[in-house]
Amino acid sequence: MNQPPERPALKTITKTGIYHLRVSKPKVEKVRTWDDGTMSCRVFFMDAEGNCLSQSYGTKYANSLAMMVGKMSGQYVSAFAGQTPDDLVTYISKAAGKTTETLVEVSEGEPRNGAPTYKYRLTWAKKGQTLSVPDSF
Repeated sequence: MNQPPERPALKTITKTGIYHLRVSKPKVEKVRTWDDGTMSCRVFFMDAEGNCLSQSYGTKYANSLAMMVGKMSGQYVSAFAGQTPDDLVTYISKAAGKTTETLVEVSEGEPRNGAPTYKYRLTWAKKGQTLSVPDSF
């Protein structure tokens, strides 16, 4: 029987920097449907060293979702127009498994249950440009 490849221990990204992140495909049962008909789910990002973060993306702000899927997949995608959780997972799956250089800006959030939390701002390079960490960090 084949053994899965060894993967490093997961650790939360706590410092601003440039990471080569990969999107993991969300599970359909993790998609939440809200009273107003919109949907959302947490998208998990991880790099080869085990650094990871998760962010919530939803259909209420479809342009943000389309930007993430487009930048991570490397191809243009139009705004999400699906109606079901399966449609949302299929849409996000376009970016799943692809690795992209991403600038992650980290700021501390409110502690939850005594544990620190972090807020993330993701930035992707435009074609032909390279990313650099801002001097303010």
